[in-house]
Amino acid sequence: MLSTIQAKMASNPLKIRVDFVLTCTTYEGVDVIREALLTAKHAVNVDGWKVEFKMIAPPNYKCEVVTYKKAEGEAKLLEAIKIISEVMKQKQGYFKQKSHPTIIGANKDEPDTADLLDAMKNRQDQDGEEDDSEEEEDNEEGMGDIDIENDLGVNAFDEEEDMEEKKE
Repeated sequence: MLSTIQAKMASNPLKIRVDFVLTCTTYEGVDVIREALLTAKHAVNVDGWKVEFKMIAPPNYKCEVVTYKKAEGEAKLLEAIKIISEVMKQKQGYFKQKSHPTIIGANKDEPDTADLLDAMKNRQDQDGEEDDSEEEEDNEEGMGDIDIENDLGVNAFDEEEDMEEKKE
């Protein structure tokens, strides 16, 4: 039942993004920024997650993740930002977060698919049985239940007898 619900509710994944600024004026400044980004990338890209780090234009950078689970995606981005901040601080670099995790793209107003599926599971657990409303609907739209032996509606035999009586 859950797979049919997922197929009906097939929504697009969310793209979540955080913008930040990185600068380092030490002799190895470029290497410090590179190390911070790679450290964060290797730390958060586990268990099937793919967090991407891109340079917009120096010193502006962005961190993005594509996911169906909004809360977990935001948590991954915040984890990456924290790691970058710590590495930059250790290496005497400058870090400033410019935006909070925000959903970008056309589907930013859509509800979170993971939340919808959890709500559906909870409803099914509370009811104790699956929703059979489609089967009931089909029965209501059709002819319904007919008792052929006791309730024929129009009796074909009576009509034939009536025709014979009219001929005589």
